[in-house]
Amino acid sequence: MTEESLTDNWQGKTTYKGKVIQWQNEPMTADDPLQAWQGLLKARGLSETDAFFTPALSDLPDPFLMQDMDKAAKRLLHAIQNNEKVHVFGDFDCDGVSGTCILVEALQALGLTITYSIPHRADDGHGISKEVVRNAFEQGVSLGLSVDTGTTCFAACAEAKQLGFDLMITDHHLPNDTLPDAFALLNPARSDCGFADGVLCGTGVAFFLLMAVWKLLADAGQKPAYNLRQLLDRVAMATVADVMKLQGVNRILVCHGLKQLKTAPSVGMSALLDIAKVNRQKISVETIGFYLAPRINAAGRMQHGEDAMKLLICQGATQAQDLAKVLDGFNQERRKVETSTYKEAVEKLKLSTAPDVLAVYDNAWHAGVVGLAAGRLARQHGKPAAVGFVDGEGNIRVSLRGVKGFHIGDLLHGCASWLTGFGGHAGAGGGTIKEGAWSAFVTAFAQAVERQQSQASSHQHIWVDGVLSLAALHIGLATRLTRFEPTGQGNPGCLWILDDVSIVDVKKLKGGVIRLQLTDGESFVSAVAFRAAQLFENIEEGVCVSLIGTLQKDDYKGGGHIQFVVEDILNH
Repeated sequence: MTEESLTDNWQGKTTYKGKVIQWQNEPMTADDPLQAWQGLLKARGLSETDAFFTPALSDLPDPFLMQDMDKAAKRLLHAIQNNEKVHVFGDFDCDGVSGTCILVEALQALGLTITYSIPHRADDGHGISKEVVRNAFEQGVSLGLSVDTGTTCFAACAEAKQLGFDLMITDHHLPNDTLPDAFALLNPARSDCGFADGVLCGTGVAFFLLMAVWKLLADAGQKPAYNLRQLLDRVAMATVADVMKLQGVNRILVCHGLKQLKTAPSVGMSALLDIAKVNRQKISVETIGFYLAPRINAAGRMQHGEDAMKLLICQGATQAQDLAKVLDGFNQERRKVETSTYKEAVEKLKLSTAPDVLAVYDNAWHAGVVGLAAGRLARQHGKPAAVGFVDGEGNIRVSLRGVKGFHIGDLLHGCASWLTGFGGHAGAGGGTIKEGAWSAFVTAFAQAVERQQSQASSHQHIWVDGVLSLAALHIGLATRLTRFEPTGQGNPGCLWILDDVSIVDVKKLKGGVIRLQLTDGESFVSAVAFRAAQLFENIEEGVCVSLIGTLQKDDYKGGGHIQFVVEDILNH
């Protein structure tokens, strides 16, 4: 282990063997499992008894601490007590559909008459239109609830107020300097709010509204029989799908949502697990991110978000299985179209007058995959990308995706002069380009990216928890590391450096997977690289390498075995 060279000139980070290494606290090295665990706790500012390791629903904050919650909860309670008709205005992505689902399911359990609408991605776009507000009002609805949308829907809120229709917004997208004139606006991103550190997704906000109403009912001696815990599988899915930070409130919600998903998922979620062939004993954040959320999102991308909504509120197992098959088909189609669009975007950028600016559109591109193509471009080039399609009215509508260190919501505000409407948060967003303003938008977008570039560059490094000798890699440490689950955005898995280890055996498996046997001359450990083609060009026995990766139990072998999962390789 070369501790001296790793810690030379340390000022928060170290450039070492071709990589910028950022330490969680200070350079930490360990030669045994206990030393590694104790150093990890210190680096992350935790103790053995920290509440972080025992996330409890009882630790969720009082929902009435959210701005406008008192007003919103009392208005919804009045609707319940007077059997008013309520309409939920949702959105077409996983967060929007999940939030719509939990509101509909919970309020229907109270006997409320409730309807909902999900916009069509290409035909309607994000947000609440005046027409859909007017339609709900004409159907005898007196109270509207948005979820995951509405913060920038000024016209819809004005229309509702003129009609005498109470429209309450539950959302998490970045607000403008001024807020819409809604009956109530629940949004932790409000400058005068900051509830739960402003990191909730739209479904999370809707869940806290339900918590507030349930509390009012309980205080009035009318505690509902319906347990809100039943909704946590959908809350967890939305939180992970929208890449929210898994800290504080979100950590609690996702932890208990995963438990719900394992033990008592809703009918629709159970069908989704079946169609994705998920091992229910190994459900994790990755299960949601790779198997569940993409199938929910595929409905809104390829057809209509209502198809996903039908599955999530379905109560019949047979019907749910049929609906899950439909979503699975959409997801397969989505993969093909996404790959084609991404390749075409790459070629169009090569021919662009400004190829370094990742902004491109095409008349023929599918509305449902432009955001995914933008995400691929952003990851490939390490900076935000904007990819657009042309809607039925001839408007260019763009989806933006970023990478660590950039804030897409702020980028959109920097391009506001050339947009007729937009919305977004840190990781994603979108808007409609003003007629004839594409070139101006591209210029503004490039300038906005450049303004954030210096700040973003300081975040584009590898966060490492420490340097371990092979003797520190032990089943006891691997077991303790599972206490950090669920890991993800804001709560990364523990990454370690194995410095200067020799490869003594190489086995190439199917799917480009490579299994390695490593030694430092005294100890041995098994390792696996799932992205082997990207990491190892010339891999052979006897080569000395330095690796970055995670320590995990080897469930395949069982019996207390461990493996080091290689995430990256340092230059030699």
